[in-house]
Amino acid sequence: MKTKILVLLSFAFLFFLFKKNILAQSFSSSSYKIQWGNFNMTAGKKTSSSYQLTDTVGQNAPGKFNNTGYILKSGFQYIYDTFFYFSFQIDDLSLDFGSLVPGIGTTQTNIITISAPSGNGYQIMAVENHPLRQSSGTTIPDTKCNSDSCNKTTSAVWDSSTAYGFGFNAIGINSSGAVTNIGTSNYFTDSTYFRPFANATNTPIDAPQIIMSENSPIKNRSAKVTYKINISAIQSAGNYQNGINFIAVPKY
Repeated sequence: MKTKILVLLSFAFLFFLFKKNILAQSFSSSSYKIQWGNFNMTAGKKTSSSYQLTDTVGQNAPGKFNNTGYILKSGFQYIYDTFFYFSFQIDDLSLDFGSLVPGIGTTQTNIITISAPSGNGYQIMAVENHPLRQSSGTTIPDTKCNSDSCNKTTSAVWDSSTAYGFGFNAIGINSSGAVTNIGTSNYFTDSTYFRPFANATNTPIDAPQIIMSENSPIKNRSAKVTYKINISAIQSAGNYQNGINFIAVPKY
């Protein structure tokens, strides 16, 4: 039999706007009017062959301040921290498992990468449109891992050759591909832990479930997603297919 997964990509943007009074300095004459929060002697980015400096001179109390629940960056040099945009990408949108062998888990992988400049980070959720199935309706069931130990929100070890189904894990990696588990450690302990995708055909319909998240700004954070299928000897031969929808949400 042959199986194929189509990986779908979507974005959700949530903005929360609050109305409040803003007090600023104001200077005016017959030919100009300037309104701003403060005035500096100098601010900007300076570079040479050996250094790069951003600074703010003249503002009251410039600098980075933090406490439980907040981070304050005071000064124009911090504007350069915001010069990237929320983005999300997947390096391979079509995964072909080819022919499967009963009792031997087969895997395919792709890499998801996210940048989130907002102060509260991001979360990535996922849901399948339906279990892997043929046009006739025959399905490969979603995994329950070893001993029915995982579900759509909780991962568990899946390494038994007699535990059948389709599932996935996500493990944070750095730019060199080395495992860091940053962003994913709350959902998958290591690469032996799997779980099934939330299923949009369940009744009631499963909501997409979080597979990766952080609570601070990040740039080019990546994770390797591993998709695994293990079938029994009585699984019907044929072509199986489904689609996975990833939803990236900035947290404001």
